[in-house]
Amino acid sequence: MAVEAAVELGWERYLGFQGRFVGMHGFGESGKIAEVYQKFGITTDAVVQAAREVMQEVYG
Repeated sequence: MAVEAAVELGWERYLGFQGRFVGMHGFGESGKIAEVYQKFGITTDAVVQAAREVMQEVYG
């Protein structure tokens, strides 16, 4: 599981097949941090959901 306010590039090698990424998938966005995070789904709810999905897949 990775949370990154920047781009996803490079995280796949650490996440593997069951990993989840919460963050941006491209470059070049700017604005007020709360608005940018909301737009790209970098939220507490998204992190919790991704963690639950990983735990479910790994541990059943």
